[in-house]
Parts: sequence; structure tokens; C-alpha cells
Amino acid sequence: MRVDEVAKQASSGAKLTSTNVMMEVQEHPIIEEILTLTIQSKDSWITSILSYLQDGWLLQDIEEARKVKKRAARFTIMNDSLYKRGFPMPYLKCIDESEAKYILEEVHEGICRDHTSPRSLVSKIIRTSYFWSTMQKDAREFIERYDKCQRFGNVLHIPAERLMPITSPWPFA
Repeated sequence: MRVDEVAKQASSGAKLTSTNVMMEVQEHPIIEEILTLTIQSKDSWITSILSYLQDGWLLQDIEEARKVKKRAARFTIMNDSLYKRGFPMPYLKCIDESEAKYILEEVHEGICRDHTSPRSLVSKIIRTSYFWSTMQKDAREFIERYDKCQRFGNVLHIPAERLMPITSPWPFA
């Protein structure tokens, strides 16, 4: 009965009528945007996006500046971290290449030891809420260099053979 009463009040917008139902109204979001972020690495892919989002600074090259503006629309800064936002997915924390190597190893050969394809590996990393600009390429290179995946994986490059038609003496034989 209490749940029904709360649902009715939420849909009608009326004030709380019963005193036995406790209700809390949240006025502000839990995650607050903070626009103070220290850039750790000068050569990172994050640097140009951060400098544009924080200070509005762009590169001198017009074509590169246009690309950074277009890319920066998909990113935001929250709680001293850069996040990539997307429509069908939650915020993904943007990380450096140094952290990316550790995350690739942990997801690929970590507690689950799920030796998967590069596409599946990238999907799992996204589900754990991480992002970096060269995820696809790094995952493919990581799996190509991983010994067990190469040793026990399926052999896909088998030479093609000529197909031989099979005739049957009667239908469905």
C-alpha cells in the first residue's frame, strides 16, 4: 500500500498526504562536475581534449583544431577525471596508455582467464567502464602477441580447397 501511495504521489505531483510514508527529494545530482584537473602526461591523447574543455585552448592547425572540437563534444570532466559519454552506455573513464596495458592484461588473463577475441575483449573493457582512443588496435596487438592464444587458437588461414559436388540417386538420399 505504501508503494502504491508513493507511486500515485509521484505521478500526480501532489504533496505528501500520509504521515507514515517517508520520502526524500534529491535536489542536486550525486556526481558534481569539477572543472579542475591536473594533466599528468604531456604526450597523452587526453591532453588536447582536456585543454579544450578546461581552457578553450586549441591547436594552431585548423584541421586538427576542428577534429579536437568535434571529439571533445563526446567527453566531460567529472570529479577530476575525463569521461567519455555516449547515448546507449554509461560514462566511460578515459585512461592513459600506461593504465591501458594493465587493464588489457587484467581483463584478458585476470581472475576469469577468459582468452577471447579482440572484439570481445574491447566489449568487456567497455562494460567495466574504461576507454582509451586506441582500444581496438591495442587489443588486437595484445592478443596477437599473447603466446597461449596463438598456440591454442583456431587456425583460420587454411588454404582453400576445391568444392566437390555430391549427387544423390534420389531426393533426400
